[in-house]
Order: sequence, then structure tokens, then C-alpha cells
Amino acid sequence: RDISDIELIDMCCGSGNFLIWSIKNKLFFSGYTLIDNDIKLLKSIKSNLRKNTSKDLTIKSNTNNMNLILIRGSHNSSKVLIKKNDCDEFNYKTKRFHVISYSAVLDLMSKSSIIKALKRANDINVIYFSLCFNGMVKWTPSNIFDKYILSFFNNHQRMDKGFGSALGFKSIDFVKRCAIKKDMNIIIKNSPWIINNKSNKDKTFMNRYLLDVKKALFHMEGIDKDILRKWFSEKKNDIENKSIKLYVGHQDILISKK
Repeated sequence: RDISDIELIDMCCGSGNFLIWSIKNKLFFSGYTLIDNDIKLLKSIKSNLRKNTSKDLTIKSNTNNMNLILIRGSHNSSKVLIKKNDCDEFNYKTKRFHVISYSAVLDLMSKSSIIKALKRANDINVIYFSLCFNGMVKWTPSNIFDKYILSFFNNHQRMDKGFGSALGFKSIDFVKRCAIKKDMNIIIKNSPWIINNKSNKDKTFMNRYLLDVKKALFHMEGIDKDILRKWFSEKKNDIENKSIKLYVGHQDILISKK
């Protein structure tokens, strides 16, 4: 639906996946401001939009692709401002933005980054943490190495990802406690990925997730690379030749002032 009077700022936006999700779900804000410190990811937003949205959406841009106009039909349009900046330090006129989004990033944030994020709340906006990893990954059928791999993956999520020492899945409990201490409204809903390998698209997603885990853990101190390789090989075989389900636990968190 059109949200003609609401603007969104997407902190740590990466390549614009939350923007794409909003458009696919027909949540058209009047304006979007996308912030990230990675210029390569920011410059990929326009091409990522073109690849993953309907042809009914017209995308216009300036010469460096850092400011876009999204046009739907003949009268409806939204401006997209793309800015390179540190998400912890970026300053703006808070009253201007009604939705402040942090998508798939809470578990990578430090305590100080989360506290800074909550300070952005005011009387007219909400803070939306989406796809917050809760530490749960379950493959069905399971593999004898699944718990070993998950333990290392959760430790990896607590390494510094640019915000200082990350909290990993414990960030959900931390942000909840902070919000309650500040007497803020907080709503938490489950939003897991549940993928079955019934289609080529599902298999592609599973294989990409599998490869991401392998790459993340391969150079970790203490990891048994033989176990990692064996786990990876057996999972790839299961994805191609068996009926298998992947569950990755996430939660969405909406916070506002009372």
C-alpha cells in the first residue's frame, strides 16, 4: 500500500535488500534514505533493484547512481537517497523519519551500537530491527556435525563486524532489556527462514547459505577444517539427493516510545 506521508531510513542497508523487500510487499514509503559505510554495496543498489523488482517499477538515477527516483504508474514516485556514512555516527533530523530500519544486522552490533540506535527513538517514529538471528539453525534430517558447526557459527557472529565486539544472538535479549529499562514499547515476533529443497530456487538458496557458513568458519581459530569440509560435502549431497529442510531462527523487533 502507499504510505504517502511516511519516510524510512535504512541503517546499514548493504545492497538494498530491505528496500527491495518493501517494494515487493507493496510498502511504498514517500522517501527512503539508505546508509552504509561500504561504497561498493551502495553502488550495487540500483542494479540489485532492477534484478529483483517488477518491470512496472521505473528507476531513474543521477550519474553516480547514488540518488534514485522510483516511479509507479504515472503519478506515484518515491525518492531514494543513498549515503555513505558510519551508521553509528550518522546524524540527521530525527523528526523527519518515521521508520528507522536495521535489517539483518542486530546480531552483528555491539552493546554501544544498540544503545545509540535506541537513542534515535522519538515521539513520532519507530525503530524496526528485522531478521535478527536468534542462534537457532536446524537441518532435518540432522547431521552429526550440525551442533559442532552451529557452535562455531554462533561464536563467529560475536566477532567484531565493524561495530565493536558483537553480541550475536544475545543481542535480542540485550535490546529487549534496554527497551524495558527505558520504559519503551517493544513487540517481538518470530520470522524464521523455513526452506525445503523442493525447487531449484530452494536448492540454490540452501547451497548459498551453506557456502556462506563454510566461508565464515574456514579461517576461524580452532575449527577442524576436515569436519567442516565433511559437513559441507554431506549437506550438499543431501540438498541434491534427499528431502531436507532448513530452519534458521530470526525475530523481528519493533520499538517505540510510550
